[in-house]
Amino acid sequence: MEQKYYTNERNVQIAIALLKSHNIKKLVLSPGTTNVTFVGSVQQDSWFECYSSVDERSAAYLACGLAAESGEPVVLSCTGATASRNYYPGLTEAYYRKLPVLALTSHQGTDRIGHLVAQNIDRRNLPYDLVKLSVDVPTVKDERDETYAENELNRAMLELRRHGGGPVHVNLHTTYSKDFSVKDLPSCRVIRRHDAFGEWPELPQGKIGVFMGACHLTERQTAAIDAFCSAYDAVVYCDHSSGYYGAYRVQGAIALTQQQMDLSSFRVDVLIHVGEVSADYTSGGIVKGNAEVWRVNPDGEIRNMYGKLTRVFEMPEEVFFSHYASSAGGNAVRCAFRDSVLSRIREVRSSIGDLPFGNIWLAQQTCPQIPAGSSVHLGILNTIRSWNFFYFLYF
Repeated sequence: MEQKYYTNERNVQIAIALLKSHNIKKLVLSPGTTNVTFVGSVQQDSWFECYSSVDERSAAYLACGLAAESGEPVVLSCTGATASRNYYPGLTEAYYRKLPVLALTSHQGTDRIGHLVAQNIDRRNLPYDLVKLSVDVPTVKDERDETYAENELNRAMLELRRHGGGPVHVNLHTTYSKDFSVKDLPSCRVIRRHDAFGEWPELPQGKIGVFMGACHLTERQTAAIDAFCSAYDAVVYCDHSSGYYGAYRVQGAIALTQQQMDLSSFRVDVLIHVGEVSADYTSGGIVKGNAEVWRVNPDGEIRNMYGKLTRVFEMPEEVFFSHYASSAGGNAVRCAFRDSVLSRIREVRSSIGDLPFGNIWLAQQTCPQIPAGSSVHLGILNTIRSWNFFYFLYF
């Protein structure tokens, strides 16, 4: 008899790999065709605890019982058609009892909804009190799809334990592949979420940067960031929407946009991502290779702007920076990293001759003349890109 391993469907592989990474091993499986790639993969992996339940209504209540007694998340898997409708009573109980039940429903694809394709129902809109979160994980065709699948599956699995816990839904697409020849699961990016009351991970060794998206900072927040940068020799990458004007501000757009520029002096091993949507389109160059991104924001949401997010800190920014500054032992270091970055920026500026009349020339002439305390409203894209090359007078 031919040995079966994992399916070759990449989105299913990612789902299984991340279940392992998040230590979710209890599965209640209901047989069917649409979920055969998932079930056929996990049942041959002895790491999982698989329970069979033919009736999906019973399966959902079985998952509730397992989750309540073990205190662990439990996965439900069903086929297409109306199978998932039978989960409603059990998931409603899980919602009100805050039980971490992950309903992983297999699906033919959103493109088939509404076209009278047999055994294909619309799961896009669910009752408010059924699950905390519902995500759709399509078939993976390229690297961008793979990143999307990792983001959504991490988001779903983290939500199981968030804010007291509760049920979550994942709509997992399938191509009905019969290929179960994959022996090893992919190495997937795992995202962890932290709050101020749990364990704090150690900062990895290497160069540390803070990327400051659009925000408004108080003096206390700025002081906390400055203390952090002093303790770890970090820099704060900014643009004109950042709102940070502390001692470690770096506005490097003019250097980062140079196509032939060696960016190694700007790159970091860990980037702390703070703030909201940024007008800096150049910052991707500072996060390469094995660099990690840590997102800090009270909303605690997965915002994977760089595709390298590994940790989310659901807390005020001041709490994060104050904690790590104090845990560094208070041994402030010289601003070697900041000074080297600023030196490279000055080199680029000094090598630029007279600019032709245009947006960049206007920004060069006007930006240094903006009086301190001014409120500046910059146009999107090319205008703010041009102005990001230059400093305001009050910095």
